[in-house]
Amino acid sequence: MKQNYELSYIISSQISEEASQEISRKINDFIQGKQGIVSESQLPKKIALGYPIRKEVFAWFKTTYFSLDSLNLSDLEKNLKEEKNILRYLVLKTKPMRIRSVRAPRKPLEK
Repeated sequence: MKQNYELSYIISSQISEEASQEISRKINDFIQGKQGIVSESQLPKKIALGYPIRKEVFAWFKTTYFSLDSLNLSDLEKNLKEEKNILRYLVLKTKPMRIRSVRAPRKPLEK
């Protein structure tokens, strides 16, 4: 059964922006290769880290929202661990987004 997830990860700043986008593309292709659906994927942005990770104080930060079968999640995590330029990652299970209906504004009370 497909679940909704949020994947946030930090890529080493020692590589270029184009290389970080290539890593992101590989991850998105892996998700889609496992019959997952990438609903939103932001461009990597360079951030200052709160504390050094592997002697790095800057990194590329990226967040991706996707749906994937829960059985394939372990394969994704193994793929993330094998990528040497990914410093840290976090996969969160999210609730499905509900679209709220737009209500008409209330009429003012007459006195």
